[in-house]
Amino acid sequence: MNKIKDIFWIAVGIAIVGYVIYKIAINSFTDHFLGSNPQRIKAIIIDHRNYMPNQPVKAEFSYSYQFAVKGEKYTGNAHDNSLKVGDTVEIVYNKDYPNINKPLHPKE
Repeated sequence: MNKIKDIFWIAVGIAIVGYVIYKIAINSFTDHFLGSNPQRIKAIIIDHRNYMPNQPVKAEFSYSYQFAVKGEKYTGNAHDNSLKVGDTVEIVYNKDYPNINKPLHPKE
């Protein structure tokens, strides 16, 4: 039984460290993959919620945004819980791969 507890806590520790590394890497890769000439566009906030982790009582969330390039729609997380459906936000995206995008000035 003690061995199972040890394995469980090791797995939890690895998961937490892995998640932190993943979040740092995603932000770094997104900045890198925006390319040398990222495009700016206005996006509209849509009714798709992105729940923030570790909110045990009242789950906080931010809405997603949506924009179109050449008739194709793309979405992303606005990372700003003060924005409401219908608001606009400026985003940057890779002109060759618009699915690589992020809000220009997300709330920190």
